[in-house]
Amino acid sequence: MSYEEKFRMNPRDIDEANINDQCDSILAEADKHNLQLEVVWSAFKHKEQFPTASLLECLQVGADEWDV
Repeated sequence: MSYEEKFRMNPRDIDEANINDQCDSILAEADKHNLQLEVVWSAFKHKEQFPTASLLECLQVGADEWDV
């Protein structure tokens, strides 16, 4: 079985790839507006308040705070 076939068959890997794509999109959009540092800073502040929050959730909060 090839790597691609294993990847397609593993739902966890697919979910992780989708989450990574969403995180990348948030950071790319923030970069377009020269707000990448601000978004990441807000994401870290959210993580301090909510330690169990996922990376995606933190970045979404940071992006929302900066209207990205």
